[in-house]
Amino acid sequence: MERFIFLDFDGVLNTGRYQQELQARGETLRDALGPRFDPQAVDALRMLLERSGARLVITSSWRTAGIAAMRNLWRSRSLPGEVTDITPFYMFGTYRTSPQAEPFMGFTLGCRGLEIAEWLTRHAEPDASYVILDDEEDFLLQQASRLVRINPETDLTPADARKAGYIK
Repeated sequence: MERFIFLDFDGVLNTGRYQQELQARGETLRDALGPRFDPQAVDALRMLLERSGARLVITSSWRTAGIAAMRNLWRSRSLPGEVTDITPFYMFGTYRTSPQAEPFMGFTLGCRGLEIAEWLTRHAEPDASYVILDDEEDFLLQQASRLVRINPETDLTPADARKAGYIK
């Protein structure tokens, strides 16, 4: 069975707390690719990826730089796993229930839940297992049981990773 992790960055791998910690130590807050990620959150993601065998799909607003930029970020920072894809970005988009269907109108623009739903429709088997790691809640009701809401002050923790590992 296919398994996917839909991953946000800000509030999950990158937090104000870690940025303050870097600042207090006199270290740089950013590299050429953006704000630095908390190593503890990256370790929790590594644990989840190793245990689940899931593939990463980026939902973060950082994805607007494109799939090549996300893969470069992953390689440059030696992050765990491999970026499989990015979700579509619906600032002004439309959702379709299938690639051939007419657009469904009347949703909140930029809703990550709809972006994930379309990605799944286009790229995954109907019985695919997935989890969403995000600090926000702009998802569909049918996705609520798949969301591991991350506390943006603590970022992704081992407890969050364990919880995500049990979601089918």
